[in-house]
Amino acid sequence: MLKFIVRLLLAGVAAFIFFTFGTSLFNTVRYRLSGTVVEGRVTGFLAGRNTPSVQTESTGVRKGKRRARRPVYRYPVSEASADSLTGRSNLATLFSFTQFDLNERVTIVFSPAKPEDSYIFSGQLLFTNLLVLLFGAFMFYMAWSGRG
Repeated sequence: MLKFIVRLLLAGVAAFIFFTFGTSLFNTVRYRLSGTVVEGRVTGFLAGRNTPSVQTESTGVRKGKRRARRPVYRYPVSEASADSLTGRSNLATLFSFTQFDLNERVTIVFSPAKPEDSYIFSGQLLFTNLLVLLFGAFMFYMAWSGRG
């Protein structure tokens, strides 16, 4: 019975990972192929996981270790428009040495129907998303096969 509960929990965590990170990766690639692509700038970095404050430093110390912070960026709604929006990345880079710099130019992708739902199109964020999805696939494999 305990083995069944552990397998069920592993499958649940894998499903959560697929939904959370898979949706982000899918939307980023989809909007790059068929959405609007503009150039934005990194304006700051989120201080913590649940903290809305924006910092100027790209890394922070959490529990004695340096951690990469999630970027906050500003981007125009269209190439011809002067209106701009601010977005927050839902994912930090995997390593602090590959972190974005303040005022760095980044490629922003979004749907023309919903410009507030935007994503940074960057190799380092796509790679981080892919690694987390592979971890979720491994968890699902362990839950399905019962091996580990």
